[in-house]
Amino acid sequence: MTIRLPTAMSLSALVLSACAGPVTQAPGPATPLPGTTELAVDEAPHAAPQPAPPPEEPSVDLSRPPLATDVEGAIVLDRALGGSGPRIVVSRGERYLWLLDGERVVFAARVAVGRDTIFRYQDREWDFSTPRGVRTVRDKEPVPIWVPPDWHYLELAAERGLEPVRLEPGSVFRLADGSRIEVRGDQVGRVNQYGNFRPFRPGTEIIFDGFVFIPPFGSAQRQVPEVLGTHRLILGDGYLIHGTPDEDSIGEGASHGCVRMRNADVEQLYALVEVGTPVYIY
Repeated sequence: MTIRLPTAMSLSALVLSACAGPVTQAPGPATPLPGTTELAVDEAPHAAPQPAPPPEEPSVDLSRPPLATDVEGAIVLDRALGGSGPRIVVSRGERYLWLLDGERVVFAARVAVGRDTIFRYQDREWDFSTPRGVRTVRDKEPVPIWVPPDWHYLELAAERGLEPVRLEPGSVFRLADGSRIEVRGDQVGRVNQYGNFRPFRPGTEIIFDGFVFIPPFGSAQRQVPEVLGTHRLILGDGYLIHGTPDEDSIGEGASHGCVRMRNADVEQLYALVEVGTPVYIY
């Protein structure tokens, strides 16, 4: 059975409504009149005084977790610093992670955290922030496979003005050119005019005729390699500490809620941390 969801025109229109303002070109140097001579001077006469540069903000000492800036974060940090044994501490504000053992800092690295936005699609809502609180490393996994949640496809639909189509086992969807999108076993593919079935490569967005197709859970097309980097620590409720192929995002609010690390850093943390290690996020 194929379930077709309504289109997201209102949200996509909202996304597209933010436009850049007019660009004002700075005037170039004046062209001398014929028969005149331009004089170069060191300073324009009666030049307006230039404002003093703003004072530099004092740098934060990140050799240890710095003080929290809110009450909830302060409570979490107080619990973290009062603990004993190995524990992970993550600062959302500084976008930094520490592995402590007693009072000793065993490891520290810069990270990316959630983007702190709310995504709404019809009557559904997702919070893309990294939540404060105390969690536990429930499991560890090398070479992780990403299973895209529904919001991944709905975000794509909203951004590009597409209509999402949820595929189920056995689904058949006819395209305008006469070919078909079909689900056969654990594969989603396209059947051409000669009846040949070719599965889509995992990680490929399946977009045809203004539709984005959502592969069923358990299908090969809903299992994407490399997105989570080389290792991940599973914290529960869909939250992870994981690597990334996009290492330029480290230090930013860039994820959908996970703590993202450079691959070399998460590999080192993975080797140091055992299942059951507490994780304090403030």
